[in-house]
Amino acid sequence: MYVFRSKPAHPKTESVVGYLEGFRKERRLLIVLFLIAGLVSLYFAGAGSKLMGSALLHALPPIGVALALFSVLIAIEVYRSMSQKLINLYGVHAMVRHQNRVDPLTGALSRVRFLEAFQETLEKHSKRGSVALVVFDVDHFKQLNDSFGHPSGDQVLEFCVRAAQSSFHDTTIGRLGGDEFALFIAHDEKISDSYLAGACDTFLGTLRDGLYLKGRRLAVSASIGIAMSPRDDTSMQVLMSYADMALYQSKRAGRARWTAFATDLLGDVRHERFLERELRAAILLKQLSVHYQPIVDQDGVLNSLEALVRWDHPVRGQISPDSFIPIAEKSILIHDLGLCVLAQVCNDLPSLPDVPVNVNVSARQFRLGDFTRDYLGVLDKYSVNASRIVLEITESFSLETSKRFIGQITDLREAGFRIALDDFGLGYSEFNQLRQLPFDIIKIDKSYIQNIGLDRVTDVFVNAVVQVAEHLDRRVVAEGIEGPDDRVRAAAAGCRLFQGYHFLAPSPAREIARVYCSADQAEGYGCCAPRQAKVA
Repeated sequence: MYVFRSKPAHPKTESVVGYLEGFRKERRLLIVLFLIAGLVSLYFAGAGSKLMGSALLHALPPIGVALALFSVLIAIEVYRSMSQKLINLYGVHAMVRHQNRVDPLTGALSRVRFLEAFQETLEKHSKRGSVALVVFDVDHFKQLNDSFGHPSGDQVLEFCVRAAQSSFHDTTIGRLGGDEFALFIAHDEKISDSYLAGACDTFLGTLRDGLYLKGRRLAVSASIGIAMSPRDDTSMQVLMSYADMALYQSKRAGRARWTAFATDLLGDVRHERFLERELRAAILLKQLSVHYQPIVDQDGVLNSLEALVRWDHPVRGQISPDSFIPIAEKSILIHDLGLCVLAQVCNDLPSLPDVPVNVNVSARQFRLGDFTRDYLGVLDKYSVNASRIVLEITESFSLETSKRFIGQITDLREAGFRIALDDFGLGYSEFNQLRQLPFDIIKIDKSYIQNIGLDRVTDVFVNAVVQVAEHLDRRVVAEGIEGPDDRVRAAAAGCRLFQGYHFLAPSPAREIARVYCSADQAEGYGCCAPRQAKVA
């Protein structure tokens, strides 16, 4: 098993450049000293008597002896210093070579060494036996890192490697980068699917048992992908690609699970690539539309609208956002899509009721350095004030509490945007985050709202969120109000704003104006003050 304990850093690691420069100077000095000693030796051998006068010959011997002895002594010390530097440099070289082979944090192989070992094993078992490749990464690792700190994140990675070692026997483990790991198992006979299934279940179970961080137990989960040689392929590159496809299928299916590669996944990948190309064209050709769903108060008066993108494909018909938004999330297209939606919202604002419009923002967009500039640029183009726009950020991303993220949110609020924390209750929810992060609105996920009164834990959670929000002077929106019972229960729990199909399904701007504006205003397709709409 290729697992090693990390070693402490060599004390001279950071001074290698200085060592080399000092070594060069000492080498030059040593050459000069040996030249001096050599010239003195030549002098005593008689070379000097042929070149110099007899008077000088009698005056130099005592000086020459002293100079020669001094040069030899200095040369010996310089030689010893150079030898010690060479020993230290050899130590640094050995340490660096070890680090290039082994991840110093987890003890797993480095990416390069793992791939080398995997290739060697595939060649060894090319004609007999089988090799199983398992890749996995930690679910929501970035949010975990941001919530608990990087030292805790390091402990989680070490814990995952230990769990993999105990779950998969006779395995070679490597760290591919960040929170992504891979391992392979080789055998002279066929590795059974049942063994892999059992090992993966054991691994996931160990992660669920969790580890203790800062005095409390934290459960961990991972998404896993599996590929097999020679069943799926014998090429290292192809097997890595297949295992990645299987891993992402695990993510799409809800994470915390394993998936073995199957040829059907190739069809899914081709389908995704097709949709990505088509979506890029739809954005350029302005084939996307925006529908709006109302957010109302206790009296049914319109408070704001949420903008929801729709794609009516000219050939394939209506394509669900659940199909194309995850594809956009994987690429830079998500930012283009977000700008496209914002531009359409700005274009529709004059025809909508005079209330703020919520625009969804993806985690990937916040990682772009030009996010704020691009969004403000769209508002400038349409002469729209940022106070008309609420940016909804999914809770799984917003739980980051780094200074950079808080600074971004603060800058957006100072520019006039309001910020909504969407889908609160999913991911790593912590009430402490509500205190630290500068949000204006909290939207409780519909999975909680629809279970109010049916589950005691849900009741406590929703009530606590409402109380914290009131204390912090933040507004709470209950999502997923599908019927009058949902509305009554959410109101009883303390919610004062509501959103869901009970009030109105996402609709075009003209329909929103018809419902929430007077007949004259709706006919004129002009901006109006919000009014109460009749709700069943």
